Amino acid sequence: DPSMMLLPSPLFLFSYLLATGPNADRATGSGGRGRGGNLTQRPKRGRGGGGRGRGAADGYGRSSGRSLGRKRYTREGTKKSNNSVDDLETRQEELSPLPPLTVPNGPRPFYFTCRHTYEHTLIDEINRYARRNGGEVHAMSPYPGLVRVEDNDGILPTFYDPVYALQSMPQSVVVTAESIKSISKQVINALLGVGSDDDDDDESKIDRISQQQHDRLRSAERGSLSIHCLVPGMCKAQTKPVMQHRSDKIGEEIAKMTKKMFPAARKAATEEDPSTRWLLQVMLQSPNIAVASLVECQKKGPGQNSYWPNYVHPLGLAKVDIVEKMPSSAYRKLMEGIECMKITPKPKLTTVVDLGACPGGWTSVMRRLGCYVVAVDRSELDPVLMRDDMVEFIKGDAFTFEPIMAGIDKEQDCWMISDVIAYPERCTELLQRWCEGRWASNMIVTMKFQGGEPDLDELDNAIQVVERLGYDCRVKHFFNNKNEVTFMVSEKDGNPLDLEVGSLGSTMFPVTL
Repeated sequence: DPSMMLLPSPLFLFSYLLATGPNADRATGSGGRGRGGNLTQRPKRGRGGGGRGRGAADGYGRSSGRSLGRKRYTREGTKKSNNSVDDLETRQEELSPLPPLTVPNGPRPFYFTCRHTYEHTLIDEINRYARRNGGEVHAMSPYPGLVRVEDNDGILPTFYDPVYALQSMPQSVVVTAESIKSISKQVINALLGVGSDDDDDDESKIDRISQQQHDRLRSAERGSLSIHCLVPGMCKAQTKPVMQHRSDKIGEEIAKMTKKMFPAARKAATEEDPSTRWLLQVMLQSPNIAVASLVECQKKGPGQNSYWPNYVHPLGLAKVDIVEKMPSSAYRKLMEGIECMKITPKPKLTTVVDLGACPGGWTSVMRRLGCYVVAVDRSELDPVLMRDDMVEFIKGDAFTFEPIMAGIDKEQDCWMISDVIAYPERCTELLQRWCEGRWASNMIVTMKFQGGEPDLDELDNAIQVVERLGYDCRVKHFFNNKNEVTFMVSEKDGNPLDLEVGSLGSTMFPVTL
């Protein structure tokens, strides 16, 4: 019966026309601000791609409805598995190659961290050191900001401190296990020779270094052990690096185990700082492979808490951001230098000479520390600093200035800081003049390089000049340095004021113990 025929609804007709009409690609194109495009054809309008915010965007760059979210879907459009096993394997491939496992009494690799993009510079520096000492090492970078060194001939000393290294993991072991607890046990066993499941007394399975470390850590002071749990993504200062949660759990398990066996892992009985510092570092290379290192840190000075490796800041990364507006971002380099030296000028008693001060980033830091600053430059500083009664601006040449020009005599405590742009040789001359004149008790100076490679020969020359004139000298390429390095120079018999831990910079990543 024709009267019984079903007529299509108006909504159905509208949807059909919208999908097949001349404006169809406007309605179905995935526009928005991102890259990519429609799965079947490129939209005629808009820039294509899943856009910002939620929803598959239309051809005009607008979002419409919920889209294939970046976090819940792969690039191919398939939904990610909740158990994340495949995801972990994919992320694991980012660190390549994965390290071979170490064996008792076998060679132990060194690991160093550096400012990412400077891995090859650090590798060149390490190879240069090995050649000068008549040996050879194999250095490579498995991940940005991380360098692995195989030193089968024992060329590198335990406390080798390269300029371009932010942190060191000397004489590391590499272990593997499935669970968090199993990895923790393997780390403790490999580093300290305890917790092994083997019942035999095969001496080949007893590592000599582990036994020595075990005996020394047994007698270490309470509160002297620190534990840093790391993952490769931290080397690039990532805020939420892959595997960090798993790494933290492993650290907590290791802390529990060590507290039962070693007083050094327990809270100190007094508020006095321990006279020695131990550092246990664990870095996951994959969910089931970990690199670990244990060492009694070497005091570097001039501050009482300046050690190598750095037991205060994981990976040697200090957070040195200032919330208030600063004249320039260069202030971070100075703060990293002070954090590394672990000393601070004496408020209201120390006069600081800032050479090449404009626009005033370094001067601002010293003013925040309560110092009177003599700022020398051909150009004026930030207007706020020019109005500061505790800042004396002298228009002149940074390389010809002498403290007597500002009425500073040798009886006053004087620091010199400089971030002036100059050739490396000029930086060496500047350091030489100030060291020969004994004009400052402490100096922080950047040496800038031309071109893509640092002048390591001139860097060595400057270090020798400073040390020959009776000063201690340490040089570092910090996270906020670019094509430059920072000299930290101090009197050998000085009496500096120690920087209280956490008073200037804070840790970028949490410390387990």
